[in-house]
Amino acid sequence: MRITVRTLLLLSLLITIGHATTRSDINTIEAAEKIRYLSQKIAKNYLYLYSRPKRIEIKKELYAMVGELEKNFTTVASSTKEDNTKDLLKYLNYNKENIEKLLLQKVTKERSLKMLDYSEILLEGADSIAKEHSYLFNTEEAMLMNIKKYEYLIERLGKFYMASGLGALSQSNQKKMEESKKTLGEGLKTIQKYQYPAYLQKKKTELIRFWNANRYILTHSYDMFVPNLVNITGIYFEQLLTQFALYHSKSQ
Repeated sequence: MRITVRTLLLLSLLITIGHATTRSDINTIEAAEKIRYLSQKIAKNYLYLYSRPKRIEIKKELYAMVGELEKNFTTVASSTKEDNTKDLLKYLNYNKENIEKLLLQKVTKERSLKMLDYSEILLEGADSIAKEHSYLFNTEEAMLMNIKKYEYLIERLGKFYMASGLGALSQSNQKKMEESKKTLGEGLKTIQKYQYPAYLQKKKTELIRFWNANRYILTHSYDMFVPNLVNITGIYFEQLLTQFALYHSKSQ
């Protein structure tokens, strides 16, 4: 009986530790996803500001997003025990500080190129953090993470669109833009295949139609540069995706 009790206590301890580790990983992964998203949105909005320098509200939004970026850095720092993640976080924070310096200066093409570089560094860092804390997702978690990825891809396409329209898009970034468009198009099929309740089935049809109607313009700024339209398109697309994300979040 004594051995049985000890065994039960040990199993209970292991389960508790395992649960704590998983919760910590979840917090870190969620923060990494947010960093990934913000890295692209900050760069997109900065380039949008370059084309619309008198839009003061865009500058205010940028400062708010950098604040969100810092909050998610703090979440990762308090959740992880991995030395690699902590070291990487220091480097990402250094790049965040560089972004803050850019916001204090006039927006120029040269600084826009720097912002593109910083956004790619933050993205790569977020990807590395997420991989280091990955675990086996259940079906609903996997769908939620996919949708988070689509939100970031919309911002990424918007970023490259703004850069292309300003003549600040390298061949390498042109390739990344095409890859993002392809990945998003393929990824949306996961939403298309999922059997949602009736109220979301209609939204699903709306989402796919909206994507098919707008995917061309998101990667063809050389035909017609319409930053306001692309910005509004991105906002509406994310509003649609948020409804599916909310459903999967509640279904876990």
